[in-house]
Amino acid sequence: MFIDKKVIEQARNTDMIKFLEKHCGFTFYTKRGSYRCKQHPSLAVKNDRLSWYWHSKSLGGFGVIDFLTKIEHMSFCSAVEAVTGIDTVTLKPKKDTTEPVTLFLPEKKGIPIRLYDYLCVKRGILGDIVHDLMNKGMLYEDKTGNVVFVARDENNKPRFASVRGTYPGKIYRHDCIGSDKRYGFNMTYSQNKELHIYESPIDCMSHASMQVIYELDKDAWKSQNRLSLGGTSDAALPLYLEKHPCVERLVFNLDNDEPGENASLNLMKKYLDMGYSAIREFPVKKDWNEDLVLMVEDIRKAKARGRDISFIPHCL
Repeated sequence: MFIDKKVIEQARNTDMIKFLEKHCGFTFYTKRGSYRCKQHPSLAVKNDRLSWYWHSKSLGGFGVIDFLTKIEHMSFCSAVEAVTGIDTVTLKPKKDTTEPVTLFLPEKKGIPIRLYDYLCVKRGILGDIVHDLMNKGMLYEDKTGNVVFVARDENNKPRFASVRGTYPGKIYRHDCIGSDKRYGFNMTYSQNKELHIYESPIDCMSHASMQVIYELDKDAWKSQNRLSLGGTSDAALPLYLEKHPCVERLVFNLDNDEPGENASLNLMKKYLDMGYSAIREFPVKKDWNEDLVLMVEDIRKAKARGRDISFIPHCL
C-alpha cells in the first residue's frame, strides 16, 4: 500500500518520550546521557528522543514506528495511524483530537495453547473462568504467545487492554497503545452491592477460583463482582462506580506488601469520606495468585496420594 511520504516522515520524527508517556503510561528519568523507563528499566531512549534500545529484549530501532512494529507487533500502516491519527488510505484525520485515542489491540492467535498453559496450569486459575472470559472477548492470546486482558465499556467496545508475557523467566507486561485507564478489567455478573478490588486481572481470576474451591460450587464466583485497578491507582474505580450505582461496599483486596497496604489505607479513607463502606482484605502470601497456587498444589498432592477429593472442581 502506498503511504504519503510526508505522513511517514511525520510519524518517524515523533518524539518517543512524549508518545510513550501519553499512550503507554511510561515515565522516564535521565541516566548517563539517555532516558530510562521507570516501568521497564532496560528500555532506554537516547538524547535525540528517537533512537531506542530495549536491552532485555535485545531489540532497538529509530523512532516510534520501529517501536510499535517490533515491540507491539503492529503492521507498518497501523503503526503510522497510531502515531499520526491519519488514515493511511484517505490521508484524512481518523478522528477529532477531542475524541478518545484509538485502542490498538495485538493480533489474536488462532488456538490459545500458551494462554491455557499459563493461566490454568502455571497459575492455577479454573478453566471454566478462563473459558467464560474468553467467550466475552475479555481474554485472548496474541500472535507472540502473550495473554491479553481487555476491558470493555457498556457498549461492549474495547477501551483498555494490558498484555502479560507467558515465557518463563521473562517479565513482560504493558498497557496497549490507546488504552483508557478509566476502564478497568472487571468481572461483573450480578447486582451485588459489594465490589472486590484488586491490583491485576490475574488476582481477580485467582480470587474467583478460590471462591469456587471454598464454596464447592462451580458458579460461586459469579456471585461477586470484581475490578482490577491495573496497579494501586484508583483511576478505574470512579467510572465503574458511576456505571454501577448499586455498589455500596468496597473491599480492597490489594497485595500484601507495603505499596498495597499504603494504597488500601489511602483509598479506604477516600471512599469512606465519599459515603461508601470500605474494608481491607489481603492474601496470606504477597498476592492472591500466590495463595491460589499453594492451594492448588495441596489439592494435587492430595489427589496423588489417592485421597477422595471428588468434591473439588474436576479441572484441578
